[in-house]
Amino acid sequence: MYSRPISCSSITEQSTSSFVIFHQQLGCFSSDWHQHEWGQLIYAEKGCVHINCQGKKILIPGWYAVWIPANTNHEIWSTTQQVHIRSVCFPVNILNTSLVQSVGVFPISALLKEMIMYTEKWSHDQPDNLRAVTFLQAVQDVIASEIQNSISVHLPSTIHPKLLPITEYLQRHLPETITFTSLANEFGLSIRTLSRLFAQELGIPFSTYRKISRIMRALEMIEMGSDNVSQLANDVGYDSVATFSNNFLKICGFRPLQFINSKHTK
Repeated sequence: MYSRPISCSSITEQSTSSFVIFHQQLGCFSSDWHQHEWGQLIYAEKGCVHINCQGKKILIPGWYAVWIPANTNHEIWSTTQQVHIRSVCFPVNILNTSLVQSVGVFPISALLKEMIMYTEKWSHDQPDNLRAVTFLQAVQDVIASEIQNSISVHLPSTIHPKLLPITEYLQRHLPETITFTSLANEFGLSIRTLSRLFAQELGIPFSTYRKISRIMRALEMIEMGSDNVSQLANDVGYDSVATFSNNFLKICGFRPLQFINSKHTK
């Protein structure tokens, strides 16, 4: 699948405005690694967007937003052909002090969605007049409120030479039943060593890594049109629909059917 390369660095470097506003249907794309002196809000329509930053792999489902603090090194990519990106970057000197200094993914309300869509009028302009600045500061206030509903759709990542191939193996075999013992044997490690690697390099145990990975995959499948909860549970490796539903609720804040139904009303 063709992935369109984009340079976010060039977009921000070319801006002469205090704010950087970007609205575009990108389809499958991948950005460069970059950071900038703006706090950034991104949300996606009609597809999932992935962000790698701060040692995490983060998933943004469609109609969810992500807040990226200033000076956070990150890259953005998507494999969804119809994905539409909307982004607003806020200068540090007027950032709402209540905005968190860590990356957060949260469901975007109808109010915030309309406010972000309204900023498209400044996508090819310089939003530095008083009316624009006042409006964009109001957007920040709404973000600060809504980010309190953040969800945990992110996985810790690693470049550790022993653990990296293990996490890649787990992603390739997500629906399969893999015990911790069989995983250790597969890679010639003791259970104690593998447990220590997960704790030290990822900060979470194997079971949590597996759980989040499966829910993130389910979210991607929903974006691609899957809407049968039982089939979704089976496709990501759950024997129990109830367990799948409970884990989905714990990570996303909604049960899978609620999430699917909410997508249909967008």
